[in-house]
Amino acid sequence: MRFNRTSRHAVLLVRCSTEGTEGLIRGLESRGFDVVWVQSSLEALARVASELCPLVLYDLADAADVSVTPGLTGSYRCEAGQAGALLSKGLHVFKQIRQQSPHSQIVVLVAQGVDVTTCCQAVVSGAACFVEWTPRMPVDRVADSLRQASERYEVSIREGEDLRSRAIFDEAGIAGKSQIMAKLLFQAKRAALVSDAPVLVCGESGTGKQLLAEAIHRMDPKRRSHPFLTVNCAAITGTLAESALFGHRKGSFTGATQDRPGYFQAADKGTLLLDEISELEKPLQPKLLRVLQEGRVLPVGDDIERPVNVRVIGACNRPLPVLVQTGEFRLDLYQRLNVISLTLPPLRDRPEDIPPLVQFFLRQYAAYYRHPIEGVDERVYEVLSRTIGSGNVRELENAVRQILAFKVAGTRIELSDIPPGLLEKQAVRDSEGEIVSVLSSAVDAMLRRGRLTLAEMVEQFEAMILNEAMSRSTVTHCELAQQLGLSRRTLYHKLRKYDLPRPKKP
Repeated sequence: MRFNRTSRHAVLLVRCSTEGTEGLIRGLESRGFDVVWVQSSLEALARVASELCPLVLYDLADAADVSVTPGLTGSYRCEAGQAGALLSKGLHVFKQIRQQSPHSQIVVLVAQGVDVTTCCQAVVSGAACFVEWTPRMPVDRVADSLRQASERYEVSIREGEDLRSRAIFDEAGIAGKSQIMAKLLFQAKRAALVSDAPVLVCGESGTGKQLLAEAIHRMDPKRRSHPFLTVNCAAITGTLAESALFGHRKGSFTGATQDRPGYFQAADKGTLLLDEISELEKPLQPKLLRVLQEGRVLPVGDDIERPVNVRVIGACNRPLPVLVQTGEFRLDLYQRLNVISLTLPPLRDRPEDIPPLVQFFLRQYAAYYRHPIEGVDERVYEVLSRTIGSGNVRELENAVRQILAFKVAGTRIELSDIPPGLLEKQAVRDSEGEIVSVLSSAVDAMLRRGRLTLAEMVEQFEAMILNEAMSRSTVTHCELAQQLGLSRRTLYHKLRKYDLPRPKKP
């Protein structure tokens, strides 16, 4: 029998004796636990080695069965010397379980009157707790102990995930702490370790696609000591593009005064990032496809192909599937590149990454701007999280540089150090958010009132906007029309249409 993977309280019961065990299992299952019972310590060790066992209910004296301790019986009713040997062996097996599954929370079952020293040894060795129980006792205390252990297990898993997340950020050389980025970096690490296949990195502009490509190169033990090169596909065109990628022979075109290796040959045994690969010219696409398929390049003006061993990473901020549909990008090339696909989330979807990114940029630029920084007001992070838009990490980097450039004195970034331009952007974003909220509420109210066509709703909003503009206006009707992007004649026509008064000023 295997654990129910959806169970929140999966319990591995390790107990040799059958006395009272069925009743114990029924009692725990009636209280929401999913129990798997094993009678052999060896089977228990095999279970924790091969399966996720959140909770282990371990009968300390009874679990040291003959498979581990030949000649000893698994019974409470034994001589004192035998009992001591059983407890000693039980502790030994308990420690082995702890080593096999360090996150498992082990609740130790002990008989009434058992030596307290032995119980303390179990706790010191890593038991969550011990609880007295005999077949004649109710299971309530056992269930309570297991519930507490379950809570500790969840905390342990979260802490373990936090530690692994911090480690993967350090290994990748990327600032952050969000779970969404940690998951992406684990995927990138697997891509670096298990395959030489091409990787396609997608994401909005400024999200850090080149940094992720560098992280993949850094985490690849076979390639990290070899070159990492970047070529911007949007910046190379025509014959020069083919020469840049694949190299050329002397005299192959005007200005080719000597043999020159291309990016593929220069990046041999390493990694080549093809940035903005969506902009690669159509005539070059089949040639790139051939290199990816064959692992060989043909320099311009040469008739001999040269072998290359390069991991290719393509980066783009435009959707390649859409470009395939419009005929701008070859389907076969897209399929060849899209073996491993990683999508970088925008910064707005991971605001918890802003503080570590700000700290990183402060360390990077503090010396340049001659401002040693020792701390940041928490409110600065809040302002930046509301200010940063589609520019993502690149925009945040620029904002930090502005703050350092305008900082007058002190070693702490305060709210007053934020340049007025950034605060204005925040005010605009906040007002835009309020507008969207009001608009959403108004549309919801209109829809609840009855059937309105889109044109009728637009007319109602237009009338509301014109009425509000008229009531707040302190300028002439010509200037008001200009502010609204209308001619004076159109403004008057709309005022008549909605039965609104004309501006008081001429």
